[in-house]
Amino acid sequence: MAKFNSAKSGNLDTKLDSIIVTKLKILGNNDDGEEDYDTSWYPNGFGSNQISVGNDNTGSCDTGLRFLRAYIPNNAKVTSAILRVKAAVNSTKRPTLKVKGILEASPSPFAGDGSDRPSTRSKTTAAVDWDITEDWVLNTWYESPNIASVINELIQQAEFDGKALGLVIEDDSSPANQYENIWDFNSGAANAAELELTIEPNVT
Repeated sequence: MAKFNSAKSGNLDTKLDSIIVTKLKILGNNDDGEEDYDTSWYPNGFGSNQISVGNDNTGSCDTGLRFLRAYIPNNAKVTSAILRVKAAVNSTKRPTLKVKGILEASPSPFAGDGSDRPSTRSKTTAAVDWDITEDWVLNTWYESPNIASVINELIQQAEFDGKALGLVIEDDSSPANQYENIWDFNSGAANAAELELTIEPNVT
């Protein structure tokens, strides 16, 4: 049976002998934000502490997310990784999105001036489509498809230290004016994005 643990400090040399489920949270205002048109960074979202992802009728809107305390034993593999976001508005839009990892062994917080915004940082080869096919309801949580391939590429970096995982949700050629709004950390910690990982011993 899976055991649920909150993310907490640990040792990367710890050996895993059972399945665990852990939930990582955005823990600070420098750990999320919105990038518009690959040029402008908004650390609190574009407006009203909301992050837009998709195409806002002018161009692409993406989000960067950084999850702290991603301690994963060195004999483990991630079999499930679900990104959860909370809708900031009611929406009938249908954006097409893609989730990638920020390919850094210890990703730093996002600078307020946008100098290290998501478009400037290396990404994983692994990427997972997240195409929205349902209406979104204000203050309801929505889950991505399984992004385990992205997470495993991140944790398999030789220098990965378990301090943080970085992700981006990118616009993936959404039609014009098709985007979703999600809550930024600055709207309240309880509204910020979550990452739930199922971790198993890697016996292969």
